Amino acid sequence: MSEEKKITKKSLIKNFIIVFFILLIIFGFIFGLKAFHNYKQKQMMAHFKMPPVYVSVARAKLQNWQPYLNAIGSVVPINSVNVTTQISGQITYIYFHSGEFVKKDQILAQIDDSTQLAQLQQYKSQLILAEFNYKQYKKLYKEKKAVSKSSYIQALSTIKQTQALIEQTKTIIDDTIIKAPFSGILGIRNISPGQYVNPGETIIPLSTINPMYVDFSVPQNDLGELRVGQNINIGIDVYPHLTLTGEIQTIGVNINNVSRNATVRAIVSNNNYLLKPGMFVTVQILLPIKHNVITIPTTAVTYNTYGDFVFVVTKKNNHLIAITRYVTIGKQRNNTVIIKKGIKTNEIVVTTGQLKLINGSQVIIQTLQKKGLK
Repeated sequence: MSEEKKITKKSLIKNFIIVFFILLIIFGFIFGLKAFHNYKQKQMMAHFKMPPVYVSVARAKLQNWQPYLNAIGSVVPINSVNVTTQISGQITYIYFHSGEFVKKDQILAQIDDSTQLAQLQQYKSQLILAEFNYKQYKKLYKEKKAVSKSSYIQALSTIKQTQALIEQTKTIIDDTIIKAPFSGILGIRNISPGQYVNPGETIIPLSTINPMYVDFSVPQNDLGELRVGQNINIGIDVYPHLTLTGEIQTIGVNINNVSRNATVRAIVSNNNYLLKPGMFVTVQILLPIKHNVITIPTTAVTYNTYGDFVFVVTKKNNHLIAITRYVTIGKQRNNTVIIKKGIKTNEIVVTTGQLKLINGSQVIIQTLQKKGLK
């Protein structure tokens, strides 16, 4: 039995050694194959060349820049009033049409004045009698002393009172004629012939609409850039392709306690009557022009938390390559941005295709500006 055990033990050791060498050969083959694959891959990557990227470019320009502040404004008429009457009465005539332009003191409507005219005739008749009596009393008092001085003064007083009544009645008659207090455009009338009106009741709105005021608010931090007489542009939503011009007339002295804004008033010519009272408009406050600033398209800038950068196209070994350049940007509008630092005039920047680029990538220009690089 001991002999059999020894044979079995030797057989197991022999089998183990055989299996061990087989596994060693298998794993050695696998690791060798992997190392060979990596070696070939490194060789291939060492000779691999990234294909050039097709991009569009633009040239950094040196130009004058017109900065401005934006605001939302409201149109306000220079003069605006609800034409009314100072006396009660029935409207007999209307001499205007809604929306009509009228001049100052133009007659708009007539209130029935028949009662006042009758009173005027009555007072004039009384004045004739009062003047006759006064002459008689005056003659009797000064020449014959036939009447007392008080009677003479009373006769004179009667004349003055009657004259005052005549003037008062004439004023009332004048008030029955409703006139335009200033030149402007009429609104929609609120009365009809035969209607009875009372003092203070609106006859028709009247506004001066050329020129017009535009009121808008500006943050207190921007007040230092505003001046009386400064030019502004006015945009109207209903006329998107039209721009009106005006100038600042008044800068408010009070700052709103909540918004910390100041109210600014500008005056704008309204020859075509496009601006209407109460209309909302956009306001551009034109600031002094900045000369010789460098600008590029906004699409050329890649915005990053670590810093904004652009790809600048340069020539190297007869190839065009894109180099990463960090920049400091300024104001931007209309797809154009000011470059304060990082770009020089006439340098070429990539405007499309940046997502495929890394620093040093070879590029092919797809725009006509490629001619400028040769």
